[in-house]
Amino acid sequence: MKLVLVLAFLIGLSQAPTLPMAASAASPEKETQSDSTGHSPTRSADGSAPESSVSDLQSKQAAADKALSELGPAPLGTTDPRLIERRSLLQQLVQIYGQHLDALRKLDLMRPRVREIERQSKEWDGFQTPPPYSIMMVDELRDEARSMALTAQGVRIRLNMIEGMAEITQRHLKAAQEQVRQASERLEGVEDTGKRDALIRDRDLAQLRARVAAARVGMLEADKAQTKEELTEARQRIDLLERQRVVAAQQVEFTPQEYQKITKRLDADLQALMSEMERAVLEQTARRRETAASEAKLAETQASGSGSKAASRDDRQQRVDRLSDDIELNRLQFDNADLHVDLLRQMLNGLTHERQLWDVRFATTQGTLSVAGEREAASKQASAAKQIQGWKDYGAQQLAMVGGQITDVENRMKDTSAAVGTSHLNDMLRAYRHREELYRRMLQRAEALLELIQNWQAQFLQREEARSWLVRAREWTTATLTTMGNAWNVEVFTVEDTIEVEGKSITGHRSITVGKMLTAIAILLVGYWLARLLARLAAKLAIARLQVDQHVANIIRQWAFAFLFMLLVILTLLYVKIPITAFAFLGGALAIGVGFGTQNLLKNVISGLLLLLEQPLRVGDVIEVDGIRGIVTTIGLRSSTIRDVSGVETLVPNSNLLEKNLTNWTYSSYDKRYSLRVAVAAGSDARRVKELLRELAGQHGRILKSPEPYVLLDDFSEHALTFLVYYWIEFGPGIDPATVASDLRLMIEKAFVEASIARK
Repeated sequence: MKLVLVLAFLIGLSQAPTLPMAASAASPEKETQSDSTGHSPTRSADGSAPESSVSDLQSKQAAADKALSELGPAPLGTTDPRLIERRSLLQQLVQIYGQHLDALRKLDLMRPRVREIERQSKEWDGFQTPPPYSIMMVDELRDEARSMALTAQGVRIRLNMIEGMAEITQRHLKAAQEQVRQASERLEGVEDTGKRDALIRDRDLAQLRARVAAARVGMLEADKAQTKEELTEARQRIDLLERQRVVAAQQVEFTPQEYQKITKRLDADLQALMSEMERAVLEQTARRRETAASEAKLAETQASGSGSKAASRDDRQQRVDRLSDDIELNRLQFDNADLHVDLLRQMLNGLTHERQLWDVRFATTQGTLSVAGEREAASKQASAAKQIQGWKDYGAQQLAMVGGQITDVENRMKDTSAAVGTSHLNDMLRAYRHREELYRRMLQRAEALLELIQNWQAQFLQREEARSWLVRAREWTTATLTTMGNAWNVEVFTVEDTIEVEGKSITGHRSITVGKMLTAIAILLVGYWLARLLARLAAKLAIARLQVDQHVANIIRQWAFAFLFMLLVILTLLYVKIPITAFAFLGGALAIGVGFGTQNLLKNVISGLLLLLEQPLRVGDVIEVDGIRGIVTTIGLRSSTIRDVSGVETLVPNSNLLEKNLTNWTYSSYDKRYSLRVAVAAGSDARRVKELLRELAGQHGRILKSPEPYVLLDDFSEHALTFLVYYWIEFGPGIDPATVASDLRLMIEKAFVEASIARK
């Protein structure tokens, strides 16, 4: 416990001498706090800065100015850094106090303006004149609101910059206050007079730095307050202008008198631009001639000077330099003339856009423009706005470049003392300033056009939002039909065609559009259905009237359909006016490929036609080709169908039926002879066996009686006698020769058993 008391006593003794210095260090901090606000916390009744704050700043500025005067001018050759820094800090302090006073004066002027605009905004409840309101009035309100919005944006940026600078200055102030405290602490316990005086000067300099930082903080706070008031005023004005614009835009009129006035103004502008264009073209021609003459003169001078011995080299070089300067000036003036002509052309285009825009606005206001037309105009104006914005950006870039060129010429003028060189540079400077004026004029015109387009776009969007859902649905339907109509006439490609007009053949190009192609497809689909219907009707008539077989009628139906479809294709192309030459794109390599691909098809179709004409086979015939035996069920355009005894149908190309060996079992007669081999044991009664076999063959129901069956002894040996039974059957779909042979064998087997005839 005693040890703790002793330590506390020693600490108290060590801190006791620092109390006066701490008090001295606290004084600049109090001044810092006062300067950081710029004035005392109290304010007058009207919210303005109190008179004491202004007078306090004025007294501080006067004191700083007096201290700077007492310091006097810096001696020549002085190298004392403390003295140089002190003078600089005092100069900064005087300037900062002056800026602070200016900010307070602006703040006092700004506050009544803010209160006035707030009062106007609260009290405004409509215009004094009754509606409707002029469209010019709405545009002016919109332009003012847009301009005020840009002003507010600039004020907001400046406020952000001030706040950033204030934060940085606050950190500098804290660092300066820390340096003051450290300088005061270094004075503690210093007994040496020289060293103590140096430390006191350091402390005073640190205090002066802290005063400057504190004064700058106060100035920035006042500037920030003034900027906030300015931003508040701008926002209040924007709010009032927007309210007025909304009220005025609800009932807008565009009278014919106003439209006529605008038209006259545009006509006057057009006439003025055309006259200016004529003068600019003449000037462009003159500048071109002057440039060419200067270049020719320079070339002549260089050529004559190279062969002359009398003229001195210096005189010749000076003359060449003067001519080079003239060429440089002439080229610059010629470029300005070219630029003038180009800009006038752009201004004429802009004047055309402006006239179109006013025409659209007048038609919209009068109700003579449809919604689709208005939307189309909006799309065009949006494209024009992009183009104008591009020219505006280009002009701003070129304007900055010209500004740099003007600066370069001015710097050259400062470094040139000769009269000739100065005159040339003055001419160059005037030329560059003329170019600057041209670009500024272009920018002003582009800005005015953009504002006009933006006003109309805002009005268009307002009308779009005000339309009901029923109107929107009707407009959407109309727009869809319009789009479909436009797509209907889209040209896919063109073909060359020859038409006859008044007895003369004229070769031209026909458009193949989407509508023609879709129409042709629709006609082909409907015609395909009708062709199939007519082909079936032709087959039925052939059966009913001509007593044609069903299979032949089927062939008639197929060929009738093929003929009708080919006729349909030709008539369709003629109806929609698509010439046959439209398919000429199939030429070349594609035509060769199609030729090879359709070769077999055409060969089979022609073969089918020959089959129908020659009739080597008919539907229902039993044929055998390529190892396939069956009944012909159909004879088509390209192939025929054969169904064998197993019911399997095979498609055989018609060319195979003509080119390969074909066996027609039923070509001239359906009666076909078959044979059956029977062997009996040697020693059997041959005549009895022969009679028995003949009787059995005659008993079968499928075997024809005429010609009647007969039996032949084909062979005999010591072991067996071999007989051949020949019989005829009528070949047809319901008769299977194998079944007949099987039945006959069963009958023979039974008869041999009953007659005790042994078989081998």
